[in-house]
Amino acid sequence: MKTQFFFAPHPALSSLVNNFMIGHIKLAHPEDRLSFPFPPLPEHSILFYPFDKPTVEDVITGKIHYTYSCTITGPQTERINLAFGDNLLVIKIGFQPGGLHRLLGMPMGEMLGYKDYDGQDIFGSGVNDVTDAMANASSFTEMKIIAENFLFNHVSKLKKILPIDYVLPQILQNGGLVKIDTLAKKACMSNRQFERTFKDRIGLSPKFYSRLVRFGKAWLIKENNPAVTWTEIAYRCGYFDQMHLIRDFQVFAGSNPRVIADELAQMPFSLDNRIFC
Repeated sequence: MKTQFFFAPHPALSSLVNNFMIGHIKLAHPEDRLSFPFPPLPEHSILFYPFDKPTVEDVITGKIHYTYSCTITGPQTERINLAFGDNLLVIKIGFQPGGLHRLLGMPMGEMLGYKDYDGQDIFGSGVNDVTDAMANASSFTEMKIIAENFLFNHVSKLKKILPIDYVLPQILQNGGLVKIDTLAKKACMSNRQFERTFKDRIGLSPKFYSRLVRFGKAWLIKENNPAVTWTEIAYRCGYFDQMHLIRDFQVFAGSNPRVIADELAQMPFSLDNRIFC
C-alpha cells in the first residue's frame, strides 16, 4: 500500500518552504523489503520518520547506513538506493532554494559533507517530541500542521531575507536553464558576490546547481513517463543533444541512461518528487 500527498505551505512560510510531502508505504508482507534507486535532486529537506527508518546505500562504495528519525539533507549530488521497512511514514519539509540556510544560519557546504545530518544535533532533543506527535496524529493534515508549528517555533531565528532569496527559486522554475549573470543582476550583486552568497545558501556553485536541477528534472520525467525516450527528454530539458545528457548521467548517477531506465522499470510504483514548482 502506498499513499502520498503534497501540501502547499502556510502563506507565512511560503518564502521558506516549497512544499510539504507526506508518504506512507506499508507492506502486506514485511519480508518483501523494497529498494529504490533515488535520483540526485537539488532540494534541501528536513525529513521525519516516525516509524521505520529507511536505509541508504551509496551506489559507489556500497556502504549502507540508517537515516535518523529527523534527518536534514542538502542537495543530493549522486544516486543512492533507498531500502524501506514494512511501515515507512515520512513527513518531508521541502525548502525553497536557500530556505534551509535562512533557518539554520550556517553555510550549506558544511551540511553537504555529512550527506544526512541528525536533526537532534541541530534542534535538540525536543525534535523527538515532534516526531512522536506525528506518530500519534490522526491524519496527514494534522501531521502537516505539526510540521508547520515546528517551523513557526523557529522563525524568530530566521536570517533576514535578501533579494537573492527571491531570485534562487527561478532556477527551479526554469529547470536550470537560466543565465547566472541575469540572476546576479536581479539579486543586485556582482557575479562574484552572487557566487559567494549562492554557495553559502545552497552549498554548490550556481553552474553546478543548475546542472543538477536540469538532470533531476530529466530523471523525474523518465520515472513518471517510462515511454518517453531519452532523446525526447534531452530536448525537453534543454540539453544540446543526448550525449550531453549521457555525460551528466556519468557525473550524477555514475551510470548510463539505459541502466537507470531498467532499474526504474522494475519499481513496483513511482515516488512523486514534486520539487520543480
